[in-house]
Order: sequence, then C-alpha cells, then structure tokens
Amino acid sequence: MRATSCTALLALTLGCHSAETSTGASGGTMSVPSSDGGSGSPGSIPVGSNPGGVSVSCDATAAPGVSSLMRLSTLQYRNTVQDLLAAVGASAVLPNIDGKLGSIPDDSLADGFRGLDNRTALEHVQGYFDVGRAVGDAIANDPTLLTTVAGQCASDTKLSTACVDEFLDHFARLAYRRPLSQAERAELTSLNDGMRTPAQTIRAIVIVALSSPRFVHHVEVDGSALSSSDNVLQLDAYEIASRLSYTFWQTMPDAELFQAAEDGSLASDDGFAKQLERVFADPRTQQTLWGFWNEWFRFEKFTGFETTRPALQALAKGESLGVAGHDHYADMVQEVRDLTSLFTFGKRGTVSDLLSTDLSVTKSADLAHLYGVPAWSGQGDYPRLPPTRVGLLQRAALLVSNLEQTNPFHRGAFVRRTLLCDALPQPDPNSLPPGSLDPPVPSSAQTTRQRFQAKVEGNALCQGCHGSFSDIGYVLESFDALGRYRTVEQVFDEKTGAKLAELAIDTSAVPKVTRDDMSAVQNTADLNQRLIDSQKVEACLAERYFEFAVRREPSASTVDDCVVQDLTKGLRDPAVGLGGSFRRLAQYSSFFQRKVGPQ
Repeated sequence: MRATSCTALLALTLGCHSAETSTGASGGTMSVPSSDGGSGSPGSIPVGSNPGGVSVSCDATAAPGVSSLMRLSTLQYRNTVQDLLAAVGASAVLPNIDGKLGSIPDDSLADGFRGLDNRTALEHVQGYFDVGRAVGDAIANDPTLLTTVAGQCASDTKLSTACVDEFLDHFARLAYRRPLSQAERAELTSLNDGMRTPAQTIRAIVIVALSSPRFVHHVEVDGSALSSSDNVLQLDAYEIASRLSYTFWQTMPDAELFQAAEDGSLASDDGFAKQLERVFADPRTQQTLWGFWNEWFRFEKFTGFETTRPALQALAKGESLGVAGHDHYADMVQEVRDLTSLFTFGKRGTVSDLLSTDLSVTKSADLAHLYGVPAWSGQGDYPRLPPTRVGLLQRAALLVSNLEQTNPFHRGAFVRRTLLCDALPQPDPNSLPPGSLDPPVPSSAQTTRQRFQAKVEGNALCQGCHGSFSDIGYVLESFDALGRYRTVEQVFDEKTGAKLAELAIDTSAVPKVTRDDMSAVQNTADLNQRLIDSQKVEACLAERYFEFAVRREPSASTVDDCVVQDLTKGLRDPAVGLGGSFRRLAQYSSFFQRKVGPQ
C-alpha cells in the first residue's frame, strides 16, 4: 500500500474543488482563511470562547499541539457513508456497495491505535471514487430512488437551477458537514451544463461530493484565527458539531447537531452542555469507548486456542474450550467489555475501583464455571469473585495463552508497556544468543517460572530489559493458560497430553511498579494494590485515551499536557471517574481549537 498526499491525489485524479490550501497527510502548513461571517453569524463561535468548558491550570502554552489534516479513519468513513445515505433516504443502496466499502484499506493497529494511521494510499483514493460512483449509479438508475434523494423535480426533462440548489442544500450540505461556500456551490452547479440528463447531473454531483476532500477528510479551516496566534483557529459551530460526533460516535453529526450548529445554540454554554450530554448518552458512544478498550488491550491480537494440541486438551478438561460453535475467548472479551461499561456508564467508578472490583459480570456459564461462580442472570446483584481473583487484571481475557503453557514474559511486558505506559527497550536481534526468543522447553522438574528465569539469569543483555517486567509476570503465575486460578502447575506431555507432574508455584516477586519501589509482593492482590498506589495506570489511561480520541500523541509543553494531567486527576476522583473523564475531553479549550503548522 503506497502512501501519498491525499489532497494532491484527489486534485489530480478527481478534480478537487476545495479552494483552501491544507496540510497534507505528511504535514506542512495551512493558510488560515477568515470566517465567512461575523461573530454574530449563524454557526460562529466567539473567538477564544470555550462553551461549557473545563478550565485547567498548569505550566503550558494556551494552544493545543499541532493537528495535521486528518482523513476520516476507515471506520469513520464507512459509518459516514452509511449514515449519509440513510439521511437522504438512500439506505437501499447499501447492499450494493458493501464490497466497495470493504475495499477501503483498513487502518493499521500497529503499536498504537487505528486512528493514528493517517496514511493515504492510492487504494484509498480509488476506493473513495469507486464508492461515489457506485452510489451515483444506483441513484441515477433508479427513478424512484432518484426522486427520493433529489426531489420530484429530478424527473423533469430539464433539471432546473432551483432543483440543483435544493439538492445541494440537502445532500452536499450533509456530505460536507456544513453549508457550501459560494465557490463550491458554483462548481457543483456547473455540472448542470445541459449536456447531461437530470439523472446524469445528480450522479455527477454525488460522485464529486463523495470524492471531495471535504467529505473524506476532517477539514477544519472555517473558523477564526485567535488574535494571540495566527496559527490557532477557533473552530466554527459546524466543525464543533463534527468533533462531537466523530469523537464519540465515529460518524457524521445527526440532524439535531446540525440544527444546533445552524441556529447558534451549540456556541452557548447551555446549548453545548445539552448536546454533549445527549451525544455521550447515545449507545454509539459506548461502542466507541469499547473500541478504545479493545484496541488498547490488543484483544484482536489473540490468535485463538490451539485446541488440536493434546496437552491443551488435557489442561482444558472440564471446560468448554474447543466445543464446536462456541467461542470461549469471545466470552472472556465480552466480560471486559461489560465490566468497563459498568464502571463507565453504570456504577461510575474510578480506575482504582476497576482495578480492585470483585464483581463478576459475565453471563457466560462457561466462563463463570472457570471462575467458580454462578453466571450473572442479567438482573439483580452481581456474583462476587473469590479473594484470589479480583480486579480487571485478573480477568481471563488478559491472562489467556493460545497454548497450554503460560508466558510470564508476555504477561509482564503487557502490564509494563500497556497498563503503565513504560517504554521497554528493544534489543538488537543480532546481539541475542541463539534461541533467545524461543520459549523454554517444558520440564517435569521445573515450573514455568524457573524455566523462564533460567533463560535470562546471568545474561546482562537480557536481564537489563527483563528486570523491568519479568517479576510482574511471575506474580501472575497464579493463573494458568486458560486464566484459571491455581496453586500448582500441571505439566503435560505436548504430544500425548499425559500429565507429567504437578509443581508448586511461587508468586512472590519484586514487581518494581515504580522505579524506586524494591519491596516484594506475595500475590496478585498485592500486585493490584501496588498498581493502585502508584497511580500510574490513571496517567497511562489518560494519555492513551487522548491519543485514541484526538488521533495524535499529546504534544509536550502545550495545553495537551494540561488536558492529560486533568484527565488523570479525574480518573482518580470518584466525583468524575471514568465516564466523567471520557466526556470532559470535549470540554477543554483545545477541543474548540486547532493549531496548524509543521509536524
């Protein structure tokens, strides 16, 4: 997939009609146009205002970090096409374009979030054009659909100017997510040149609109420049409406958000607060926030249980693992989804609450059996987990392996890198001894911990890195490869599944959650408390949520630092908690501004 500048490709391939000069996918500068209207015009937001905002105070400049021109993520693009067609009464087209939508390259998860992948390839540009053409063809070739989308006047012998204007005020306004400029209107109107039939004209407008940078990008250039800085824009109300909907819904604004931008109510404290509350309460926000947890925890990286292995079959005896038609791992992931949702939208808990809860929310009888508790019925009180398994970290989805053996290195590195946001040095593969990356061979004489310790002990090159996370993994040896609690480790013959030994496990270790803490813990409950006391998980979650929602890393020495710090505090505060912190991202001054400039 060859990356390139989307704006340049669109201009070359499709005939861009956007007049602004904008930042390309690789960065650059953007000219800042003045607002079309004055401070009292519909949709404008007073320069420097922060409707319904949260004030933060710390040592940082007033401006946010630089934001490049972002294309819609592939998820956002697909959602937007679907919602746009629904809004104009063309949902019937969707089954015909499923393949075209699927051809748009998926964003890479890589080491971050999918939204951070802002690369634009030829496949994107071709895909956008193919979708636009397919939609245009479907509308033009169906007389009933044509009049539904463009009005009865589209069936006339000649398409009137009034008919085109009405279509632009509806379809193109929704596609561009704000009223058209005079130049855009003139260019689209010029397609009604008398050389095309009415259906062909509507088709051409649809193709151009759906291929436009205004549709496939977040083009935030319509606001007013701050008097204190000519490279910081105060976004207009339509851009704020889009930020709200794409931040929390991953799609275009709905009719009520458009109306709030149109009548100016979105620019008022009460109006913005009302819309933020409504948007956050929408089920689409829950879906988006689950996307955050899912990508943060890398649940999609799990390759599945190797159920054909005799040793894994022996380990899983008595569980439903591998039963035809049943996805045991999906039950585990669903539990984490239900748990995070409960503490965000239900009980409204803090990170500390999430890390220490003993509530079992799973409705799966199979997973409940693995935990040794009854399944939750969906009503009433939740079952309580035993003291040996409490908190988010001890849920099966975060513990399982696809083999019958645990991997304390992987578990420890996950906690260190993902939950604590600590960087782990990557050794030069050429400097590692042969077989360094291979898991140790099972032994009836040694536990997994002993075998993994033997791989790194006495090797300064390995110990320098592994010393930061291996001990965390050793504490988690209380749980087997299925996520079941255990006090002894069962060792099986890989080929026959015969049990070779039962070995007592040792979970005492020095996890070094913070750099200066060299005290030992004895079990996972101690580890949970050490994580809570460190308050590093809140800081990590705040930084990662910022990256996910804003689609860029927080910039040092800007108001981004303030936002992350305040989110961190909120995640510790019972009065704010998870739900309040996720929501208040839209209440900082930076949510209403965009800084342009070199990356």
